[in-house]
Amino acid sequence: MSKMIEGLNIPRVEVDPVTLQVLGGSFKMIAQEMGMVLYRMSYSSIIRESEDIGAGIVDITGRQLCESESTPMHVGSIGGNVKGILTRWKLEDIHEGDIFIHNHPYYGTSHSPDLHICLPIFYKGKLISFSCVQAHLLDNGSHTPGMDVFARDIYAETRIYYALKLYEGGKKNEQLWRMILDNVRTPSMNENDLKAMIASAQHGIKRFTELLDKYGVETVFSAIEDWMDYSERMLRNAIEKVPDGTYYAEGYLDDDGVNLGKQLKVCTTTTIKGDSVTIDLTGSADEVYTAFNASFEGTTMTSISYIMHALFLDDDIYQQYIPQNDGMRRPVTVIAPKGCIFNPNFPRASFSRFNQANLLADCVMRSLADVMPERVSAGTSAHIHFVSYNGFNKDKGEYWVYLEVDEGSYGGRCGKDAIDSCDALVANTRNVPIEEIEWHYPLRVERYELNPELVAPGKWRGGLGIVRETRFLQEGTVTCEGDRHIEAPKGLFGGSDGHSASMTKNPDSDNPVSLPSKLSDEEFALNDVLQIRTPCGGGYGNPFERDPKLVLGDVLDDFTTIEDAKNSYGVVIIPSSMTVDEQATAELRKKKA
Repeated sequence: MSKMIEGLNIPRVEVDPVTLQVLGGSFKMIAQEMGMVLYRMSYSSIIRESEDIGAGIVDITGRQLCESESTPMHVGSIGGNVKGILTRWKLEDIHEGDIFIHNHPYYGTSHSPDLHICLPIFYKGKLISFSCVQAHLLDNGSHTPGMDVFARDIYAETRIYYALKLYEGGKKNEQLWRMILDNVRTPSMNENDLKAMIASAQHGIKRFTELLDKYGVETVFSAIEDWMDYSERMLRNAIEKVPDGTYYAEGYLDDDGVNLGKQLKVCTTTTIKGDSVTIDLTGSADEVYTAFNASFEGTTMTSISYIMHALFLDDDIYQQYIPQNDGMRRPVTVIAPKGCIFNPNFPRASFSRFNQANLLADCVMRSLADVMPERVSAGTSAHIHFVSYNGFNKDKGEYWVYLEVDEGSYGGRCGKDAIDSCDALVANTRNVPIEEIEWHYPLRVERYELNPELVAPGKWRGGLGIVRETRFLQEGTVTCEGDRHIEAPKGLFGGSDGHSASMTKNPDSDNPVSLPSKLSDEEFALNDVLQIRTPCGGGYGNPFERDPKLVLGDVLDDFTTIEDAKNSYGVVIIPSSMTVDEQATAELRKKKA
């Protein structure tokens, strides 16, 4: 008796290898095209430039079939959102022409400003899957424009849309649209971004339906099952190569934004047993009474799914397509005690959840350093400084809001120096060009460069974050969810720790003000300047094993100094000729060995 496709009650058939490869590439391109439609049609820079979105196809049980190569936090939570929608709606009550909006953090969403648009896919009158898009919208009615760090529960952090129908049977729900747009500071931007998201999901339906027309429902969905089994099998094979054992790493977040300096612990105990892995977060900080919590399904699970793929199935190693789909979750068990920062109790707020997710991924990676030294990097920036610059546009009668994700850096890796000025791990958003900012907003970016801190020494050096200074050309406010102002990224195998972050108001004035990593509606007057310095990653390996020619290159690139080359690397550089004194270097390294 043949196996049946889960949820569809159709037989699973054998798919030949060539067809399977063709369909695998098609699944990937559908999600990619959906993302590109959204980039090109959206109005806000957070979508159009930063690409803070996710897109993909999900089956009627909530299993993710394919995803766009965009922000892991978005694409990894698409299936969870559909599962959340299905807690409110039975399949028989979903009809062709329905369009759902959803953003409930306790029903699959990563955090509430990420609005999820879900369109059912019907084929020959039968519901077979969902086309889904989600993106971070500029403002969703939070306490402060663009974001909210200090909300005490989900009712305070933003408007919650729990599986509501924007369209029902093809008919627009005018009352709901009016309610949504009447309760945000950026209604024109939000309306057009929502329309772009709907168009993106409609494109997914068109492309997926074309596959069904060409290959048939049984073949397409059998291929989907094959690809999920393949992803599971490849991950299990990779896990099995790692020695069984229990491995531990920890890190510290700055604070919850209110109890300044009271650090929050992140504990990761990683257990490898055969072809499966368990991530235990027991010992991590308790939930907090601000928005600095991480939703379990949308954030914690998504972060771990990402780092599993990055550690075990890196494309650079396998050089073949291994899709990130629901099959990847089967070998992984996550334990997060109810009431901890990674599995908060309803109705704790979770608006500002990204730094927890990034440090979690960083800790899981570092926990496996001793048994996977060639796969891990030293400590990454493991942060974002997610900043809302905003003010009131009197001409338009609505707020202007600019959301900025300030990138950090990676740590050194086995055989490679770190990547500078890059969103690390779960973030993966793009920077916004200065021209875009200055064209659309009353802001001027006066400094944007690599963080001039010395790189963290190592056989393979740590990466540099960035420094950005932005001047207000009219009065406004800043809200920020940041971190890593206290703990610096960790070095590995003898490499040095990196450098922590900072924020300063009017850094070149007579009275510069050092700011905490989390702000809410901090007032900025005309000509005030905000400076952000992001973390620099840790070094990997003994610095005295670094090739002296690479150290010389670091000096010439202003990544380090002649003095530091001597003290940290044991490399003597002749200032007059800017060359390595090989004999003196050999003697110094021998002396300090």
